[in-house]
Amino acid sequence: MKNLNPGNNRQTRLSALLSRMATALLLNIFIFPLFYATYAFCGEKPAINPVPDDKPRLVVGIVVEKMRYDYLTRMWDRFGENGFRRLVNEGTLCRNASFEYLHNQTSPGYATIFTGANPSEHGIISNRWYRRLQGTIQESDHDESSGAVGGTYLNGKRSPVNLMSETVGDILRKASDFRSRVYTVSMNPAGAVLSGGFSANAAWWFDSNSGQWMTSTYYIESLPGWVEEFNEKRLPERYLDRVWKPLPAYGEYFSLNSKKTDSGSLPFEHDLRSMRRRGDDYSLLKYTPFGDTYTRDFSISLILNENLGKGRDADMIVIGFSGVAEIGGKHGVFSPELQDAYLRLDSEIAHFLEFIDKNFGRENVLLFLTSDQGAAYPDDYVSASRIPTGTFSQGAAMGLLRSYLNATYGEGEWVLGYHSRQVYLNRLLIEDSNIPLAEIQTKAASFLDQVSGVSGTFTSQMLTGNYYSSGPGSAVQKGFNPKRSGDIIISLRPGWKERSVTEDNTAQPVSDSHVPLIWYGGRINPGVVERPVGITDIAPTISFMLNIPFTNRFSGQPIKEITR
Repeated sequence: MKNLNPGNNRQTRLSALLSRMATALLLNIFIFPLFYATYAFCGEKPAINPVPDDKPRLVVGIVVEKMRYDYLTRMWDRFGENGFRRLVNEGTLCRNASFEYLHNQTSPGYATIFTGANPSEHGIISNRWYRRLQGTIQESDHDESSGAVGGTYLNGKRSPVNLMSETVGDILRKASDFRSRVYTVSMNPAGAVLSGGFSANAAWWFDSNSGQWMTSTYYIESLPGWVEEFNEKRLPERYLDRVWKPLPAYGEYFSLNSKKTDSGSLPFEHDLRSMRRRGDDYSLLKYTPFGDTYTRDFSISLILNENLGKGRDADMIVIGFSGVAEIGGKHGVFSPELQDAYLRLDSEIAHFLEFIDKNFGRENVLLFLTSDQGAAYPDDYVSASRIPTGTFSQGAAMGLLRSYLNATYGEGEWVLGYHSRQVYLNRLLIEDSNIPLAEIQTKAASFLDQVSGVSGTFTSQMLTGNYYSSGPGSAVQKGFNPKRSGDIIISLRPGWKERSVTEDNTAQPVSDSHVPLIWYGGRINPGVVERPVGITDIAPTISFMLNIPFTNRFSGQPIKEITR
């Protein structure tokens, strides 16, 4: 029956309230402290530690320039057990890794690997580009305000100031309050400079005039003592006092090459002593496998002398092997020389992994190997496949375009320049002539579409006014930066080459975007990642493994399948 006495109800509610207050007081004063004390006594903590206990102490990035993915499969049986094969067997191979933008070159490749962004974001659209206002060519790593530290004067005017995005090394340095150290090494100056980013402790590159390792005043003011001692060994003199010929087992691994030799004769034999132009010219070293040996030796010396990987915070070193790229460009991507260079590089990598095991232990290292770009098939392979081929001559194409624009709009310097398959129009003249920019871009692009070898063109108006989610438009857009790119971007047909503006005026094929990507280290889960992976995923993966911040410039995502 319902209670109709209000006095009794108030007394009952007051008693219940006092009882709840007493219970809460008992829990807070006696029970909860006893609960946490018990956990502390047992060594257990209710909070989760956000810093992984097995975070690597040293990050090693290895970039083998112009390495085709199928070099792994073509030369697999010729590699030793402890180089490339060890990385693949004990690490994670990303079988379908590629660059996502159209025009693959060395500088954009290095910048993309270490910024986790495409050229549209990091701004390194090619090895060099045209500067409209100055009417000059801008080298990707050139900095007029920097000076040489070691080496020669002109080779010291380099720094990362042309980057528009920070690298994963920059993020690592800031996350550790700059206790982490970042160093880069490559005979290729642009590779060394762009991979380290703005806050690298030093970037080291090879000076062809002195045969020594050098850097610039952007990083340090004078050479460390250990670098001076290393340079004083004058190792290039020893390397270039040799006859480069195939390794003893050449008869087994040159069967892949179409080049035939007489029975019992060597596929090649290069007397380096007679090939040097001058005694003070060391540029020849870059075109031999011994340049990569020199790079490995300097990298190991750097790790030891700078005590990398020995502090409480992770350190990072980037090693760029450029010798195989130069050899492939000079002798051919399937040449006997290149195959020999890769077998020698395999031994260099095996030696480096042995050094890592001895000095750090695999469990304390995160290592990855990739390439700045692939390499196209050689001419004989393209011919055998019956793909229509040809050479795109930018000089002839620009001459025709100038004549067309003069006939359409009157005499004038309508085209300022051409570089890296980009056409730069004279925007001041176009504006003064009251011609809509979109109109002249469209007409010029339509004209270039008719030139032999051109598969398509994109104007800057198209790329800034539209979003391409896939297909050729997406690849062009990811390589386009409105501050630096041209008015018209040209895409060539498969199998076609572009005649480069070099001393020998050679024609260079369009590079391949498919490259190797291998991860190796203590927390790496051995296996294969079959799904498509972008090279922009490398930097976010490093950040994920080191538990350091991501940036909003990252275009990729962590490859989480590689972790244990």
